[in-house]
Amino acid sequence: MAAYEWIVVAYFAGLTLTAWLVPVSLTRRVEASALGVLVVVATVTVATTAPVALRAWCPHAFLIAGYWMPALLVPSAPERRFEEWLIRSDRRLRRVLPSVPKPLGPLVELAYLLCYPLVPLSFAIIWLTGEGTDVQRFWLSVLLAGYTCYVSLPWLVSRPPRSHQEHDKNRRGLPEINVRLLESLSHRFNTFPSGHVAVAAAAAASVAVVSVPAGLALGVAAAAIGVGAAAGRYHYVIDVILGLVTAAAAVVVASLV
Repeated sequence: MAAYEWIVVAYFAGLTLTAWLVPVSLTRRVEASALGVLVVVATVTVATTAPVALRAWCPHAFLIAGYWMPALLVPSAPERRFEEWLIRSDRRLRRVLPSVPKPLGPLVELAYLLCYPLVPLSFAIIWLTGEGTDVQRFWLSVLLAGYTCYVSLPWLVSRPPRSHQEHDKNRRGLPEINVRLLESLSHRFNTFPSGHVAVAAAAAASVAVVSVPAGLALGVAAAAIGVGAAAGRYHYVIDVILGLVTAAAAVVVASLV
């Protein structure tokens, strides 16, 4: 199996074991364990029997499953000390960082929407222009970045900063679309660091290896996603900063394997 497939197996096997160690209901333990075993079996099966194209595109599903599984392991009454620390750090950082000019608000909201298609778009470029080693390097960096952000959720539980704002319910236009998508497509917890930012940045950096112009364009998009995440209060500022650091570390590790 490829290195990224071993990462998938290790991640889900570890979380399956964790399901029986954290204080969650029996139902959650069983659900998480079933998902973990399913993904491990699917990964091994795909790696050993699937056609090349299916094997190359399947990690999209493993990335999504990796996002959802830790949410099953969040305690029903989590402590709020970590969230309170995030709120305090956010207030300090926002005092020293410049605000996004109001005319640019719709642009950064639009940029945040790009976090959904950016990974498949990035991989399509890798698939069409790169080689087998580029495919493996892409998934190793993206999965490492994403899983590093997702895995802390059962212990570092927090809600996104927008959940503390009453006026969030009055959003219109692109902000409303972003909120509705998050309510429909997310588990409504905050990932620390930001998974959206880390995965987008890792994908963009991986594309730059096979196409510098495409990598630069996607890098700009990833940076805009980070700005939109903080400006729209979908993530705390520290989430975004550490998301970029996580992506950089994942890309470096992938380049060494």
